[in-house]
Amino acid sequence: MKVGMNLLLWTDKPDPSKHLHLLQDIKKWGFDGVELAVDNMDAADAKAFGLILKELGLGSTGIAALDAAVADPSSSDEALRGQALEILRHAIRNTQWIGAEVLCGPLFQGLGRFSGQGPQPEEWGYAVETLRAAGEYAAELGIKLALEPINRFEMYLANTLEDGARFVEEVGLSNVGLLADTHHGNIEELNVPKAWRRAAKHIVHVHISENNRGVPGSGHAVPKEIFDVLHDIGYDGWLTIEAFGQLVPGLISRLHLWRDYAEHPDDAARLGVQYIRSHLA
Repeated sequence: MKVGMNLLLWTDKPDPSKHLHLLQDIKKWGFDGVELAVDNMDAADAKAFGLILKELGLGSTGIAALDAAVADPSSSDEALRGQALEILRHAIRNTQWIGAEVLCGPLFQGLGRFSGQGPQPEEWGYAVETLRAAGEYAAELGIKLALEPINRFEMYLANTLEDGARFVEEVGLSNVGLLADTHHGNIEELNVPKAWRRAAKHIVHVHISENNRGVPGSGHAVPKEIFDVLHDIGYDGWLTIEAFGQLVPGLISRLHLWRDYAEHPDDAARLGVQYIRSHLA
């Protein structure tokens, strides 16, 4: 297994001209790679990141999310579905440019939209259709899509790995699977290890994220049992830390990050990688 670090702890706008030192630190702390937000990145920056990461010997994965006001795979509005597909295709191309093979994220629906009820068959069908088209495009470029079920306070189409497994089975493409996230599982699953075992054949990416989004190992969302499951199911992909703090203003209100969760902004990375490595040894 490879250990990655999501740059959203520090920035939602990765810039190859500004973040070289950060990438060097991440390498020094013991990570195998980084996860970059690629949905709003231009192609030139994606290509530049690809060269920098190769020189540093760092691997990578891409991440994307959709704003329901402008793009939504599950919307009855054809224009919003079309825009979602265009953004996903852009993110897929950038994922290839940064040298990655996996694009992950809560891609089932646009974020920020709630209907006051659970997912309706029409919405589900639109989302399956849109993600199948994105998956077919991704397959042409050798990219896997890792769809992330997230908690009910952020999304309603798919909250559990069981929901996600049913979705990817309906998409029906070998390069479309699931992202299992410890934070969201901590909220939605009755038993996280059991849920991961049931969905094992679909899991192609993992986010290590504490219950308060802070330092992995400091709370209760990332216990030893998580790593036992991954060993047992033969998982050999990325374990990427997804943590947040007060350094990215655009995420504070969206994710309700009202306080710091560590003594130092880098602790989630520096201490988190040590925690993960201790369980992989």
